[in-house]
Amino acid sequence: MLRKLLLIVTILLVSCSICQLDAQAQRGRQKFRHTDRNRDGVIDKKEVQMEKRWEHQHRSEVNTWWESRADADKDGKVDADELSDWKDLQKTRVDLDGDGEISAKERRLCWRHARSRVNTSLESEYDDDGDGWLEPEEAKEFLNARYALIRTHGRAKVNSPLEEEYDTNNDGIISVEEAEALKEDLN
Repeated sequence: MLRKLLLIVTILLVSCSICQLDAQAQRGRQKFRHTDRNRDGVIDKKEVQMEKRWEHQHRSEVNTWWESRADADKDGKVDADELSDWKDLQKTRVDLDGDGEISAKERRLCWRHARSRVNTSLESEYDDDGDGWLEPEEAKEFLNARYALIRTHGRAKVNSPLEEEYDTNNDGIISVEEAEALKEDLN
């Protein structure tokens, strides 16, 4: 009886192991299916190089707020020079407390140290030189006007990426409470 039970358990374990190996092989095939460009079932050296090039191109695309700040030429990709410049700027101007991490407050204060691209018609009203960028003083003027609107009406709709940094609950509205951070940053 014990032998039969041991035999059944062994068979179950072997079956599970085979299923698991098959599942791993299936995942491996799925992962590299698009790498095999000529669909011959073999991934050759040229296909590996093409895959690496594809991964590198997609890894460097602008996906996050810091990448959009670092992308100086606005081509949608952060190249090595832009990354180096960004790291230098980050150490000297963005990471104010020098802890190696950019806090929400430090991210909000980026407008003080770098130009911001004009994204909306509302922002373009404050672009005095018409170059398509809000210089720190122009950004400050814009945010001062938005703060005055919030003070008088109790809230303001988020109309620009500069304002998005102050909308902490991401509801599209800057409330009086959220505007306290704006007031603090303007002073």
